[in-house]
Amino acid sequence: MRSLPLEGHAHFLGKHIAYFETTLDSGIERSTKEFKKGDIAFLSSTGSICFFIDDASPGKIMTPIGKMLENIDALKDVKSGDVFCLYEETA
Repeated sequence: MRSLPLEGHAHFLGKHIAYFETTLDSGIERSTKEFKKGDIAFLSSTGSICFFIDDASPGKIMTPIGKMLENIDALKDVKSGDVFCLYEETA
């Protein structure tokens, strides 16, 4: 949360994962290899934030960091090069 806001260009890992690279440098915590649609994970090897478009087992160990609660299917409209922006919404 201290690193927010984060922004980067969209890339894809197969058909099920959209991600963007960051400058974050953190180890692996609570790692897992299986994710559900809407999950958000951190891939420490590349410093990437990953968004799961569908259920997936990417074969890479990632740290789960959140879950999209609404508009998950909007990820299907993301194109390579689009900009992802993560920020903390304040009232």
